[in-house]
Amino acid sequence: MSAIVRTPLPAAPRAGLAPAPEWAGDALLDQARTLGIPWERLLRSEIAAETTMRAFFVELDGDWPLWAALAALPFSPMRSWRVRDRLEALSSEARSVGCPAAARQLRAVFRHLCGKSNGSASAPALARHLWFAYQRVLVLQRLGRAAHRSRGSLEERVGHVIDRTSCSRADAEWAVRREERADRSHLLDDAMKKARQEGFEIPHLTSEARAFRRLRSVARSSPHLVRWAPTNGNDGDSENPR
Repeated sequence: MSAIVRTPLPAAPRAGLAPAPEWAGDALLDQARTLGIPWERLLRSEIAAETTMRAFFVELDGDWPLWAALAALPFSPMRSWRVRDRLEALSSEARSVGCPAAARQLRAVFRHLCGKSNGSASAPALARHLWFAYQRVLVLQRLGRAAHRSRGSLEERVGHVIDRTSCSRADAEWAVRREERADRSHLLDDAMKKARQEGFEIPHLTSEARAFRRLRSVARSSPHLVRWAPTNGNDGDSENPR
């Protein structure tokens, strides 16, 4: 087989590879249209991915485990700018300094994308499900505390919760309306109830406090949940998520 000859790009195309100017506002959208970039579809996908991530993670600005992002977005992880940024950093590290931990994480991601990951086994899948249930209950409690501190009209209180937690409007409304109910239960009880209504299969015990402690124990110590060794602040693939 003959060798592939790499033909140098002419001057004009090379100039086109220079850093893009700092377009802003309407000019940015006009340039995207000119280049044929489906910005509306991309933006909708990003919003959907970000909404899902925020529903599952208590703190997105922290060192969330990469495997958890793949589990939260099993069919569309590349639609999240957070995942892309993480992978770009890992790729840079793997190529520039030959970091084996970064390369290992990248291989795990591509196995997932190729459908070759063993993460679909029943026990690991259930453990991941319960880990996300635990995260969701923590998020709902955080929303409830923000709603408790809010003041003003319904709209003002909803806005306060969104500003403080960056949650969806639906979640903020749930928290505020719950706070306004005279017959509301303990925040933990309501959070557990809502998580179950959303489809999380949280085991029932004699009280929601006991069920939550069991859920927390699984989320923190299950052998089926592995966190990936940190690389420049990125989580790896070999220990429990905390």
